[in-house]
Amino acid sequence: MAEQVKNGKAFEFALAETYYDSIKNLGVPVVLHQDKQYDNCKECLGSFDKDAKNRFKMSALVTVDTLFKLEPGLFADTNQNNPINIRIAKDEEGRNGDVRDVIVYRDSPSWTIGFSAKNNNDAVKHSRLSAILDFGKEWLNVPVSKQYWSDIEPIFGMIDNIQKRNPDTTWDDLGQKKELEIYVPLLEAFRKELLCIYENNDKVPQKLISYLIGRYPFYKIIKDDTHNLVIVKAYNIEGGLNKTVNGEKARYKTPKINLPTRIVEFERHNSTNTLYMILDGGWEISFRIHNASTKLERSLKFDIRLLGNPPILFTQHIFQ
Repeated sequence: MAEQVKNGKAFEFALAETYYDSIKNLGVPVVLHQDKQYDNCKECLGSFDKDAKNRFKMSALVTVDTLFKLEPGLFADTNQNNPINIRIAKDEEGRNGDVRDVIVYRDSPSWTIGFSAKNNNDAVKHSRLSAILDFGKEWLNVPVSKQYWSDIEPIFGMIDNIQKRNPDTTWDDLGQKKELEIYVPLLEAFRKELLCIYENNDKVPQKLISYLIGRYPFYKIIKDDTHNLVIVKAYNIEGGLNKTVNGEKARYKTPKINLPTRIVEFERHNSTNTLYMILDGGWEISFRIHNASTKLERSLKFDIRLLGNPPILFTQHIFQ
């Protein structure tokens, strides 16, 4: 398992356990689902030394006061027949567009919130580009054009030819050719196709952000060891957060987030590996392309980040 993945799963477990303990200590019935995902994340946390484990646990604990003020569903009265449930999301849920890692919910009244756990990393997606992957259909439900396939065919054809000559070739063996003859033309083909789809579908800005942050309201919780703090961001999509539960109201409300309606700019700005997109409403996205493995292959990855959020986005920095 990659170190970044192991860190992320360890933080997911710390959040799930911390909120279970915090709710249970209030005397509110709560169930923590101990399934395959739970066991996997528990094993990840257990692989770290004592100091690292404590950092994960403390990073989760310092968010509790804030979240209890924002979400009365975490502590409102309930009964043994209708407990609060906490579960760690399955990996396939993430692949299907749900960015929440830890999900807290009640059956009656129906109420759900989720946490997206980030350990020293604020990437929103690690999507792939390949010779056969239709990003338009996968991201936006709009198939790419024949021109796009025609544009990328020579790029991946060159990779095929190199592999045939030497199957052990690595990306580093290509030197500057990697960026100038693969990254740049692939980024340009991607950029041109995305803008072409946008010209014929004015819902692309909303669909793109929905693909990146999911369809459900959630809290992003970022553990930042470099600055010794934890950042909480509330993505209150469609006003789904801060709901009143069993008569308990939120002490504070987070602003409803509106999705963008227009792509203002989409350029490389002389970068050989990154595209930058500016949309209305304060949204800004970077798409950094990179090789996903050491060995040369017909597939690359995007590291996609939200560089800009709507200015009204609730953000709290909690120093540890």
